[in-house]
Amino acid sequence: MRFDRRTVLAGIVTLLGMPRAQAANRQVFEAAAFRAAQESGQTFVLEVIAKWCGPCQQQKQVVEKLLENSAFGNLTIFNADYDADRSELAKINAHQLTTLIIYRGKTEALRSSGETRPEMIAAILRKAL
Repeated sequence: MRFDRRTVLAGIVTLLGMPRAQAANRQVFEAAAFRAAQESGQTFVLEVIAKWCGPCQQQKQVVEKLLENSAFGNLTIFNADYDADRSELAKINAHQLTTLIIYRGKTEALRSSGETRPEMIAAILRKAL
């Protein structure tokens, strides 16, 4: 099989120029960055989980899988560790594990606790777009 150099080069250029799926912006929860996101007025998600919590790990896996979808490419998610960030989470009334909270600036738009079903988590994340 012979390859024409121009055809191969055109294929490479096409592949390099194709828009890539943007990955969601996942950030470890830090109070200063969280407040900055609120002040900016952007929409973002706060995920509250603990390493030792089974349902939290289920939710985390579902969220990770959903974020592979380019539809969620512009989403910003702060990952809060329930144990390590407890005092800061108390300030924003995030006292429960396995929780997803959507913020639009400083306003809490939606809160879901205990949800691990992929279709329901997908619906929640879509509301943050």
